[in-house]
Amino acid sequence: MAISVLIADAKPASRQELQSQLERDRSIEVVSEASDGRQAIDQVRALRPSVVLLDSAIPGLDSISVIEQIDTLSPETAVIVLIEAADMDSMRRLMRAGARDCMARPPSQDELLSAIKAAHQSGAKQRDAALAGPTFESTKAQGDIIAVYSPQGGAGKSMLSANLAVAMSKIMGEGGTAPRIALVDLNLQFGDIDLMLNLSPQNTIAGLAQKGHGGIDAELLEQYLTLHTESGLRVLVAPSTPQYAESITVYTVEQVVETLRENYDIIIVDTPSQLQDTTLAVLDAAKMIILLTSLDLLALHKTRTALEMLRQLYAPEKIQVVLNRANSDVGISLADVENVLGVPMRAQIPSDGKVVVTSINEGKPFVLFNAQTVIARQIIKLAMELLGRESEASEEVAAKNGGFLKKLFK
Repeated sequence: MAISVLIADAKPASRQELQSQLERDRSIEVVSEASDGRQAIDQVRALRPSVVLLDSAIPGLDSISVIEQIDTLSPETAVIVLIEAADMDSMRRLMRAGARDCMARPPSQDELLSAIKAAHQSGAKQRDAALAGPTFESTKAQGDIIAVYSPQGGAGKSMLSANLAVAMSKIMGEGGTAPRIALVDLNLQFGDIDLMLNLSPQNTIAGLAQKGHGGIDAELLEQYLTLHTESGLRVLVAPSTPQYAESITVYTVEQVVETLRENYDIIIVDTPSQLQDTTLAVLDAAKMIILLTSLDLLALHKTRTALEMLRQLYAPEKIQVVLNRANSDVGISLADVENVLGVPMRAQIPSDGKVVVTSINEGKPFVLFNAQTVIARQIIKLAMELLGRESEASEEVAAKNGGFLKKLFK
């Protein structure tokens, strides 16, 4: 059955352009058009389309009210909002109202088709759940997603993601069991996790997107994960060149995340600073969002804005703020940071440029090769907390068994 789409836009030329883009895909059918908000509501009431493409500036009834009324009338209908400029405040308000996705105008055909298919799939799951009624918890455990995010580039997300994932994988493998930790580099244009871990990947997420166009299962996904031999970590590497980033759709990311959850205990995702649809797909699926900030006013301003938006979308306890370069002497204290953001810091990562730069240049994560340094100890401590392990118990195990933790605590 084709995906039914309603186009709600005041401009006839815009509606025609969207219609032209969509009619090239036989799996999508434009069932009607609306030129104002009230007409859009009437069309949804009558047709119950799978997806509504809604212009954020639609007249007659503001877009927020249109989204809220669609959600009441037809909860299974997904709304994708087309906006003139992507900004956090607009996206926050629209998604808080119930929009499934926000896209900056003009969307490319591939972006538009991918967003519609992803929105339809989400709505289909909701319809199936409603038809099935209450269900019991699955007996199969699902892995936890930890998303590392910062609204400011250069905050140290990749450094933290790589070293945290390596530390968790190494800790879980201390008892001789194979660690089930995966790391995804979602910086699709300029990802560098492979360099940080000195990997020479044969495959990347771009190849997976192409190969898995019809669906991604565990067997296929394993072929595209690269092993970090020193820790046992499995890594899904970003595309080798920026132009391949456009081939990674939100549908691909959702499939990757879901398949990893079914086969790994913990999945750490290094997300880009841009709050795009692929980033939001990961944040939606995450059990925890590590929001990384640092001791400068610009970073704190952006972090506060991002924190306000994220807390509108998710439960406050899902968002954990981590302070990077916490020992920098710049006239801003930890108390200042917590007062500005209104939340306590989950962890404080000190600044150690020599250790970090050397680690990156050599492709040797410092949590393994410089585990005695303060910065490494703090990240390993965070890793143990996230794994639910007490430091004291770990010290006792380390003293008896040696290995990675013994080196850390001696």
